[in-house]
Amino acid sequence: MNSTENLAFLKKCFRFTIDVMDFYDELVDQKKAPIAKRILFSTLNGICSLQKAFESSKPGEKSENLKNAVLNFKNVIYWLEQCEKSRYLFNEKLLKKAHDVYSKCLAFEA
Repeated sequence: MNSTENLAFLKKCFRFTIDVMDFYDELVDQKKAPIAKRILFSTLNGICSLQKAFESSKPGEKSENLKNAVLNFKNVIYWLEQCEKSRYLFNEKLLKKAHDVYSKCLAFEA
């Protein structure tokens, strides 16, 4: 994938991260800080790993960072689904966006 496509995807990820930050605030307001932290930190770690992968010139580093991004975005999905199962605050659009980001990261990894 070329750098223009990478940049477009990073923009999408940053928008997703801002949505996660808003969701984090809502969860904290509902006294659900532990799960809120897991969602936020996994998102931030995922976007950082993705950016490192795009910047890396070494195939091994790129691969490792992509794996890390995939793992973190998979965790985001897990914790968002736990919000629904636990009857906490749930945001279906955010979960869909998380699946989209995760799927795209898997495609980069392949």
